Amino acid sequence: MSSSLAVTLLSSFQSSLSVLLTLSYGLVASKLGILSPASATQVARLCIQIFLPALLFTSLGSQVGASDSNLNTLWPLIAWSFAYPMICLAFTYPMVRYLQFPTWTLPAAAFNSATSLPLLLVDALVATGALDSIIGVGPDQQKGHTRLRNYLLINAMISNALTFTLGPHLLKIGHRHIGRRRSKGGIAIVHDRMSSSIQGGFDDSADPLLSESISSNASVPSLAQPFLNRLPEPLRDTLLFLQSLINPPLVAVILAIIVGEIGFLRTAFFEKEGSFFHSWLTKSLENIGSVFSTVQMFVVGCKLYEGISQTHRSQPDSEREAESSDLPRDKSIGVIPLTWLISLRFGIMPIFSTTVVYILLARQQLAQDPLLWFTLIIMATGPPAIRLAALSELSGQGQGAQQAVARLLAIFYAITPLISFPVVAALKVCETFL
Repeated sequence: MSSSLAVTLLSSFQSSLSVLLTLSYGLVASKLGILSPASATQVARLCIQIFLPALLFTSLGSQVGASDSNLNTLWPLIAWSFAYPMICLAFTYPMVRYLQFPTWTLPAAAFNSATSLPLLLVDALVATGALDSIIGVGPDQQKGHTRLRNYLLINAMISNALTFTLGPHLLKIGHRHIGRRRSKGGIAIVHDRMSSSIQGGFDDSADPLLSESISSNASVPSLAQPFLNRLPEPLRDTLLFLQSLINPPLVAVILAIIVGEIGFLRTAFFEKEGSFFHSWLTKSLENIGSVFSTVQMFVVGCKLYEGISQTHRSQPDSEREAESSDLPRDKSIGVIPLTWLISLRFGIMPIFSTTVVYILLARQQLAQDPLLWFTLIIMATGPPAIRLAALSELSGQGQGAQQAVARLLAIFYAITPLISFPVVAALKVCETFL
């Protein structure tokens, strides 16, 4: 038993180390000037707007409508995807309210890296054989790997949506009011600009305060402009906000569901026999989708170096700092807040998730799907999402707060191998109920 545990822990550690090394290659590339910040931003946008939609369409579409798929079993995954950020906020808000933690600890606690890191980690775990007991071996392994990846992608889509809707408000908790800088429709502009910038990484051209010179309806097609101008302001803001949430990954998910559920389309795209598109169109999409997690993690390394280097070379703009809504506590990390976030992300939430899943399994409340069990345990684990830096910038936080966030992300990604312990715990729980 102890030998088996040690082997599993070693395999998990090796997998997490491979993820960290992939990230470090991007950091080194930025440090050596091989990849400029502008190029890294373009590559990040390429990942989100091309590679991720291709992955979502081919991965989800091949499972939706399959004989062994059952969407009714996904309700625990969807419910937990919404619940665990709220639980993290419930744990952390008293710290911000009464212990004067920095306000950015709220989104740092709620929104973990839900896309490239877990996908790349799972790929590495499959390669080392650590998941053989729950994913299967031989011909069944690829199907299990795809299903596990789909579960993680569903969580990633929900996490991104929550980030766009809740993130800006969390960073303003406790801050003093800074006059109205936005014209009508301004709330929607913030979310629209934040959506594009967060998806693409740090956008150096983005003005975090969104000056009044930007047209309030710049992102709206000109044909719809007269119609929107006649609407009441609250309704117009709502429509603009909803429009800002429409993005290529969401479109890919919708198309995957449509194609997967319609028999002749599913046959044309995803069946090897009698398929017209599978051998060339679907295969080409699979090829570009397969590089998403690796390239995205590489870009995360580039962005981490960019954020760290800015903390060393940039001096705070006194005028901007005076106008910013930063609280003094937001400009430093602090040992206690950092310890809390590390404990929450690598200790408290994994233990909480493991306990909940164990109880549900003991009461036979979950479907007989060990990959679903594994996902439910690990999806609340890991470092804060890299988009926290873009969120901080576009929410109008000053240079001091942005530098603190950059240092926080660097520390968290450096200790990413700690995720190996929750992974081992998740595997052992799954094996217990097999």
